[in-house]
Amino acid sequence: MSKSAERPGRKRSKDKGAFHQWVEYAVIVSFLRLIRLLPYGVCRAVAAAAGEAIFRFAPRRRRIARANLRIAFPELDEAQRLNLARRSCRSFILTCLEGAKFLTRFDLRRAEKTVREIVDEAEETIDKVRAIHEDAGGCVFVVPHLGNWEFLAHAGALAGIPLTVPVRPLDNRKLEATLYEMRASSGQEILSKKNAFFHLREALRKGRSVAILADQNAGGEGIDAPFFGRPARTTPAPAALAVLYNRPLVLISCLRKGDARRYEILLSEPIAPDMNAKSAKKEMERLTKLVNEETENLVRKGPEQYLWIHDRWKLTKSQGRSRWADSG
Repeated sequence: MSKSAERPGRKRSKDKGAFHQWVEYAVIVSFLRLIRLLPYGVCRAVAAAAGEAIFRFAPRRRRIARANLRIAFPELDEAQRLNLARRSCRSFILTCLEGAKFLTRFDLRRAEKTVREIVDEAEETIDKVRAIHEDAGGCVFVVPHLGNWEFLAHAGALAGIPLTVPVRPLDNRKLEATLYEMRASSGQEILSKKNAFFHLREALRKGRSVAILADQNAGGEGIDAPFFGRPARTTPAPAALAVLYNRPLVLISCLRKGDARRYEILLSEPIAPDMNAKSAKKEMERLTKLVNEETENLVRKGPEQYLWIHDRWKLTKSQGRSRWADSG
């Protein structure tokens, strides 16, 4: 009997009863409200403790992070990679807490003042993003899971850019409604990631920009493109949109700076599709490869803030998983 047959899969929220979902919702929302009341320094301490708990008590995620870091940074010793993995877990939790603390009840006027106080060269960055959008009549922003990616939809609102963002819906419907309200409070269009491609095409056709988290394993729908020197299944969706509508691709991230509440927004130069290419498929492959290259460049500027616990390469034993990931 296989292991999968022996062990039933973990129940997801949507598979559990209404009472369980309500309790889950009440606990999480109460926690988020508490986070909004806490000083930022306390939020960082909570993130450090929770991130350390993930690292210590989620062995599969710890193995994935260590395996990924061995691929990405073979020049580092194991102690340095362990340190990066720990800090990555803390960064992920801090992103969640920052979203709860700063993005709820988003107020554009108040947020504009805050952004100018805590983001380096905020005015220059906002002007640059706005110019890219206006020059192209809408563009495709590609967002890695680096730093605080949740801030970027709201940054689009500050720049005056109409933005459409596909997101993965949560299994708990009550919690999903709350999260949707948080994300959409800036006035941006938030839609379900499932079957989103048609809506993204419509958004670009109407002159909106779109923002896509495009750095996770795309499985059978993806194409192989190098990432840190190893082929990774990557979604071709940003490249397909760029080719279909002659829109540039722009990589964008929001990185934390030091321990203080300060950030910097990193932008790549626009990557324009070659509309004279003989093969649309080959052009999509070229653009997808460039997206991974630019993603890697951004990650190298803040590797401790990247989501290394995601199994980006989906390593199997036949591909060397035992070499890269078997040690805890």
